[in-house]
Amino acid sequence: MVSSINTIMYNLELLNKRNSKVTYQMSSGDALQNGSDNSQQYNQILSINNSVKSYSSILERIQQSKSYNTTSDTAVSNMKTQMESAQSLVIRALNGTVSSSDKSTIADEIESIKDSMYSLANSSVNGQYLFSGKSSTVQSFQKDETIGQISYVASNDNKTVNVETNNYATQGLNGIELLYYTNETAQSGENLTFDENEIILDKDGNQYKLLDTDNNGSFDGLYLNGDSSNTPLSITDNGDGTFTTTNIGTSTLESKHSIFDDLDEIINALKQQDSNGNSITEDEANTILSNSLDKVKTAYDTMNVSHAKLGTRTASINNYENIVTSKLTNFNILQENYSGADLTALAVESQSLESTYTALYSTINKINNLSLVKYLN
Repeated sequence: MVSSINTIMYNLELLNKRNSKVTYQMSSGDALQNGSDNSQQYNQILSINNSVKSYSSILERIQQSKSYNTTSDTAVSNMKTQMESAQSLVIRALNGTVSSSDKSTIADEIESIKDSMYSLANSSVNGQYLFSGKSSTVQSFQKDETIGQISYVASNDNKTVNVETNNYATQGLNGIELLYYTNETAQSGENLTFDENEIILDKDGNQYKLLDTDNNGSFDGLYLNGDSSNTPLSITDNGDGTFTTTNIGTSTLESKHSIFDDLDEIINALKQQDSNGNSITEDEANTILSNSLDKVKTAYDTMNVSHAKLGTRTASINNYENIVTSKLTNFNILQENYSGADLTALAVESQSLESTYTALYSTINKINNLSLVKYLN
């Protein structure tokens, strides 16, 4: 009798353990309560859960980038419209019947265009400047309050967004791509002439900067990435605001000219002034204005190319969004299949356990009602 009771109690303990698992699975919806229940399935569940978490995070970052991309596109479109207006104004100013007073008015209009473009070039979303490359917390362009000159002060690289595991896509544009165009190039061994305000780059995107390392009022050379510890490229001051250097490297050097500097030149010409504020003749001013039309067209073409580049980069990110969404959907299905409990099967098992409990407790009750004498008989 004692042996029978021990057996029954052992079976009851097993039944309680199984019932606990079934109850947990039905209430939580999870297939496993502990990893030891099925180590192989548990490892598969962990792997799938990690994938779901990873792709959910990637998708969130891609979706967060949409406002950045949309605002960038809108800002570039508006800047192109401003450049079209500037070109029309220059053409109007070159009309022989336009008076000096009218040209002064046109100069004010182009000054307004310049200010508008400056504002657009410093557009930001959620505290990130759109055209500052990876240094997105740095204002893209700054204006010299004394002479009004606008310069790019952020980094010559591009912001990226995580679009796949260990894979990043280029996002947006930096200010050099958008508002600077190539003025001159120099192959290895050739000379490059440039002005002080132009940006010098090689084909690898490295920037060379004029530095006055001994603070004597004159530049000592072009230093790679503005690092005075590097050996500089020697320069010759041409005395007219330009410098010349010889490309001693193997990569092509380019001088990048700012659209803002062209607008300044146009404004000065309309006021019959040179860059230093000295008076020039009407013929000299008209020559500058005529030449500026080609520069404005080149600048506009550069913006067009950059706008197309921006569109391609944005389309690539949007394509990744579709890919990541599809992968996440598949992993969610796998997650449900591997880690989700089969509620129908559990309901059947729960009913079976209830019947087993009833039968077992009935047996226990009968044993408890038996006397030792009756049991022995």
